[in-house]
Order: sequence, then structure tokens, then C-alpha cells
Amino acid sequence: MCNIEDLLKWIELRPCMYIGEYKFDNLYHFLNGFLYDNPNLKEKNRYEIKFKYEFHQWVRNWIENNMNIKFDEERDYHYYIKKVCKTEKQCFDLFFKLNNIFFKNNA
Repeated sequence: MCNIEDLLKWIELRPCMYIGEYKFDNLYHFLNGFLYDNPNLKEKNRYEIKFKYEFHQWVRNWIENNMNIKFDEERDYHYYIKKVCKTEKQCFDLFFKLNNIFFKNNA
């Protein structure tokens, strides 16, 4: 059984193998399915808990602090990333960059 951090590293290497095409929406829904609807994750480890409950706000704070953008409402990481990126490739690049920083700082 892999944790979310390992899964994200594998997806970053070969995203289309997991989600079919370079669409950030597909990645978001795939990860939600892994976290919220996976019977094999009965005892979630700290990576899943951190990602599930803390990543959204962390992404918002990072974007606001590093990209000089202020969001008016609470949303999920998908929304924040889509708001600051113009292409699907930029969404993927920013998402994986933020994941790497997040897990490095929360290990």
C-alpha cells in the first residue's frame, strides 16, 4: 500500500498513465477518489491526513504570499491553482511544486 506522497511522486513522473490526459481536473478527481473513497485506507497515515485537511489552506497561503494574489473565499487547492495558471501544464507544474514543498516542510 502506498501513501499519498509516494503516489504523487509516481503520478508526477507519468501523469497520463494514471489520469489519461494532462487535465488538472482529472488529477484532482483521481486524488479525491484515492483519499475519500478508498476502502484500503482504513487507517490513514499522517501524509493522507495532512494532505486531506491541511493542503487546501496551505496552497492558498502560499499563493497569496508568493504570487501577491488575495482570494476572497475559502475553496480547495484545485480552485486556487486554476486561478493563477493559464494552461493545464502550468497547473500540473505548480501543483507538483507545491506538493514537494508541502511534504518536505511537513515530514
